[in-house]
Amino acid sequence: MENNNELDFPENVQLGVEIADAADANDASKAEQLIRGHDFIVLQEIDTETGEAMMDEDDRFSVVLAEVDEDMAVVCFTSMSAAENFMNEVCDELTGGTRLPTIVLEGDELLDGLPDGIGLLINPTTEEECYFSPSCFEFQENSGEEEESLPSED
Repeated sequence: MENNNELDFPENVQLGVEIADAADANDASKAEQLIRGHDFIVLQEIDTETGEAMMDEDDRFSVVLAEVDEDMAVVCFTSMSAAENFMNEVCDELTGGTRLPTIVLEGDELLDGLPDGIGLLINPTTEEECYFSPSCFEFQENSGEEEESLPSED
């Protein structure tokens, strides 16, 4: 995990396209494989009064969440340009113009760290935006099989 406001992160626009294509094809296995094999940028939640990154009682940082289809989802990005685009469009709303700190997480860490009931929103505000519901990457406890249900397009 790397914490840095000026990340040297590779521009991997193709990854965003591939994940969005897997979501469009309702192929959760392919999406999970792509996510686990790459790094992602997440935005840290900040205290709007101090501008400091918010930490919980165990010194773990809080990430920015978004509401999607009445669920909450971790917001993450496959490229710095996608993250910059999101921050330019919504930063004033979220933080009063304060820049959000970014962190790079490995895909395994991102998926394995998703709290129960929290989905994943990849590349919001871009053409490659895709959403994975909270149950998409959960495993059935008894069978060990992955549930492969992506949200349907309405």
